[in-house]
Amino acid sequence: MNIYLSHISAWLFWIWWSKMNAIPLGLFHSGKCFARDRMPSFSLPTVSIIKNAAGSKREVRQVLNANGQSVRQLLVRAGIGTGVDGCLHVCVPYVKGRRCSEKNIHFHQVSCALPRRSFVKVAEGLYVASPELTFVQMASVLEEGALCACGMEFTGGYPLDPDYRPDGEVVYVRAPVTSQTLLAAYADRYQGRGGANKARRAARHLCDKSASVKETELALLALLPRRHGGLGAKEALLNNVITLSAEAATIARQKKIVCDLRFKDSNVVVEYDGATHSDAEARTTDSRRRDALRAEGYEVATLTNAQLQNPTEFQAIIVPASRKAGKRARYLSEGDMPRHRALRSQIARYHGRNFK
Repeated sequence: MNIYLSHISAWLFWIWWSKMNAIPLGLFHSGKCFARDRMPSFSLPTVSIIKNAAGSKREVRQVLNANGQSVRQLLVRAGIGTGVDGCLHVCVPYVKGRRCSEKNIHFHQVSCALPRRSFVKVAEGLYVASPELTFVQMASVLEEGALCACGMEFTGGYPLDPDYRPDGEVVYVRAPVTSQTLLAAYADRYQGRGGANKARRAARHLCDKSASVKETELALLALLPRRHGGLGAKEALLNNVITLSAEAATIARQKKIVCDLRFKDSNVVVEYDGATHSDAEARTTDSRRRDALRAEGYEVATLTNAQLQNPTEFQAIIVPASRKAGKRARYLSEGDMPRHRALRSQIARYHGRNFK
């Protein structure tokens, strides 16, 4: 008998998995971490048909307690509640008259055929909705802005504890569990209901390689279409690596620079200057980076956290930058502001659930 984790339980699992499979920051910046054979849906065994599913609390308990409670222990390590204070979300085949909920367990009935690689086998008796299916399922739980933030987290490499350096001085970040391409392709193939259209819309506007909550916020507020509350700026790349000329490398004191946000097919860059850059040494390094980029012919706009949080100041930086990059973005009108503020609130609510 098998448990098929889904929805919020699967979401929690993949966040935990990304931490447990942390990667060096250099590998993240190189983009090689997005190779398909590194993604859970391609590197682990998968199925698309729910077979022999635990469909009652008694059956779920049997799986949790089998094999020396190995499944229960895995869920506890992942922070997925199976006791009094938590709810386990699982998928089961549709059966007319089946109860959807029992104490601490919610059964999500699946009546449609699922695309390939919909569930990933992570232990004997335990399958988890793939990151791509989880994203589609979360569309029924999250508002659109929050769903976009969820997708950016899945395709990003958020920081770990700064002290976590198993290789000495090498910085590690959370491993991406999927990519924008995989999310969009899966959402297009998914035939079910429950937020599928919302997932398709959201997946189209995501970016890979967000390295922090603030970069996600910056990207979504700047790049999402105006009808969704964003500024509709030109498409961009996050954490784009630029190889410097000898002259610029001398200025930066390094051969390559990673840009926070670079508009596609342009030399326009936006650098986020966050609160963590407050010490003198970091400010000097940031200044050298900007000077090196300008020496390479790049237009550099700097965005502080205060400017990111202020809609008027945020527009004043992003709109001209997008125009220089080749797309004539417009300033938000008074009628656009409610959507923009709603988007900010949705992103903040999503991150507030998961980050202190």
